Amino acid sequence: MWIKNLCVYQSAEPFAWSVAELEDFLAAAQCPKITQQTLSVEGFVPPLKDHAAMLHAEEGLIYCVYQETTRLLPGPVVKEELDERVQAIEAEQGRKPGRKERAELKDQITFELMPRAFTRSRRTTVLIDMRHHRILIDSASEARAEQAIAMLRKAVGSLPVKRPTANHSPATAMSQWLKEPAQLPAGFTLGDRCELKGTGDEGASVRFTAMDLSREEILKLLDTDMQAVKLNLCWNDEFEFDVTEDLQFKRIKPLDLVQENLDNLRDDDALAELMARLILQAGLLRSVLDRLFEYFEVDKNPA
Repeated sequence: MWIKNLCVYQSAEPFAWSVAELEDFLAAAQCPKITQQTLSVEGFVPPLKDHAAMLHAEEGLIYCVYQETTRLLPGPVVKEELDERVQAIEAEQGRKPGRKERAELKDQITFELMPRAFTRSRRTTVLIDMRHHRILIDSASEARAEQAIAMLRKAVGSLPVKRPTANHSPATAMSQWLKEPAQLPAGFTLGDRCELKGTGDEGASVRFTAMDLSREEILKLLDTDMQAVKLNLCWNDEFEFDVTEDLQFKRIKPLDLVQENLDNLRDDDALAELMARLILQAGLLRSVLDRLFEYFEVDKNPA
């Protein structure tokens, strides 16, 4: 288990529920089985197959899993069947169906084909940091993360959390770090990836990968109207990640020292091993988030 992407949500106050209360909330919001005539269902599921618990908690960290199950009914399949029925009506009745009739036909086709559609379930890790009043969603998509937060909010009744708001522009800071790496906060070093983008509404973007970020061509672009909107950083030679201008964290990857520690976390108890891995990464993430949020002067009262 290793979180690869991160959307962070911050609360101004400690969460109002206990671990036991949250277990009950999630059980009541469990993802139901999808029926033949349902397009999608969502909710929470037990993180481990052989454990009925809806969450697992240790050292101020709560681990739970959001799931969305959808029926896959490709649009081209519906369109092909619709075209065939429209053609049949034209041939048999000598008329073209109007917009309303076509819409009704499409709904009928969707209803008929739904039971034959495949289903897909997508699971999203949700980590609740009770100590720092944060919710961490393992998702590269903010829209996907918002789905999980919305479902959690529905489950607990009230969840006053928001995405972090920086008072010190991350794009400006990252651009400055590229020019002067010595200004990086303690513990951080530059990696080998970045994305620059023009400051205009339709500014062009340029990506550099597997490259020395001190190269002259990058610095010259920063002297124009371009700034860094994504930057690869390393934390204490333990793991690397890309941070974006809106404080999303992507492509989180353990480096040799942490990977060795992860490899040594072998336990016959699947739950014990899972939680050990999560706690190891959560400790690293807490340090990084604290340091960067302090540097960017993230609003500690987002509500």
